[in-house]
Amino acid sequence: MRSIIRAAFVAAVVCLIAPQSAFGLGKPHVPPHPDAAPIDSLASPAAGKTSNSIAPASLVSGGNAGTNSISFTSLTDGDIVVVTDPNYFTGHAGLFDRSHYSSILSYAMLSANTEPYNGVQYEKCAKYRLNECAYALRVPQEYGHRVAVRDWASRQLGKPYSVLATKTDLSSFYCSKLAWAAYRYITGVDLDADGGFWVWPIDLVNSRYTALIGYWG
Repeated sequence: MRSIIRAAFVAAVVCLIAPQSAFGLGKPHVPPHPDAAPIDSLASPAAGKTSNSIAPASLVSGGNAGTNSISFTSLTDGDIVVVTDPNYFTGHAGLFDRSHYSSILSYAMLSANTEPYNGVQYEKCAKYRLNECAYALRVPQEYGHRVAVRDWASRQLGKPYSVLATKTDLSSFYCSKLAWAAYRYITGVDLDADGGFWVWPIDLVNSRYTALIGYWG
């Protein structure tokens, strides 16, 4: 009995003093956001607009700021990548498909977008370098379901892009909803950090179920 108590005490001490990197990278502080539709036409706070304003054309997705050096070689099926920058108020998210990856030019990121066509699609990994910050996320407790999560997301290919439907409406998707839904319907885990009507890309970063396994900025 004493040995069990001693082992538990040692484990608790290690958790307190061991480097956080041993358990995954420390997550960044991210300011709260309104529970509004995560669309690219929302104004950027950096532009001096309110969160409910409509951004000028220069702030709409496509005028991304900065670059990052994200590497996909250490990622596995079901890992989530979130990118953000000052000109991209909502950010973007995709789910990694290892079976489609061979280089940075591979189309190995499952996401929903309006370009090059409307709907759930495979995106080129290189696209995720066109933002100031990139976060690689994993759901450690569901690692054993990573392939099933990927396969669920791939079965949504071709479904239309929309931010108007609820999170539980599976007839259409937006980028972060696809990753959220894949985990929700395969594992039951809710990756939406604030539990709002919409799940933003940054909600996936803030989720208590995701571990930050890589950051580039």
